[in-house]
Amino acid sequence: MSPRTAARFALAVYLALLFGADAVAGWRIEHRVIVEHGVLTIDHTKTVKQITLAQGQGGFKADHGVGLFQSRLKAELAFGVLVVPGKRLDLTTRISTAPVIYVASELPKDSCAYKLVLGHELKHHDFDLEVLRAMPDEIRRFSPEVFDTDAIERDGALNEARARGRFFQQFNYVYQALGEMRHPLIDSPESYRRLGEQCNGELAKYLPAAQASPGAAKRGK
Repeated sequence: MSPRTAARFALAVYLALLFGADAVAGWRIEHRVIVEHGVLTIDHTKTVKQITLAQGQGGFKADHGVGLFQSRLKAELAFGVLVVPGKRLDLTTRISTAPVIYVASELPKDSCAYKLVLGHELKHHDFDLEVLRAMPDEIRRFSPEVFDTDAIERDGALNEARARGRFFQQFNYVYQALGEMRHPLIDSPESYRRLGEQCNGELAKYLPAAQASPGAAKRGK
């Protein structure tokens, strides 16, 4: 490889790292991401049995679930301007949430156990907010990989159904992966053991003869 060729190759690699592969190819993908945070609701009407069942349906099994966080997330993708000759694609993703925390109705609202479980689930809510704050940058980062500009140039149009499917597959993967980096930190056997020892073991007083498990966060859509 000649010095001139090597220099050109190095410049191409630098541009790819700086702007992304699609930027080097000339495409400009503008992706606007709007996150609308719903008001957190505290629900104290569900029983231990109901919360335990909901945890099981969400893949988080527990003998006795006394608390549960759900983000109830909804994401919508809108296609905007597409200029094939000018290699420009504009998109908008709107993320809205309706977060809710369930605390078992068996726990009196003025009890230490209620405050303990609520505090645990609030940590899950905080973790979910961290994930949501990270999502706009993550979406813009993976957009060039999801929207196949080669196919757009070849077909002269965007296959919206295929693009939507690819986008939400990656969206769900990233959202879940970011959550799994955080939520298990407080959903461990050791964490539950420490919670069970607090409030002078008050949680056990309100439950059948088994150790209480505050429960993992379920991130529903």
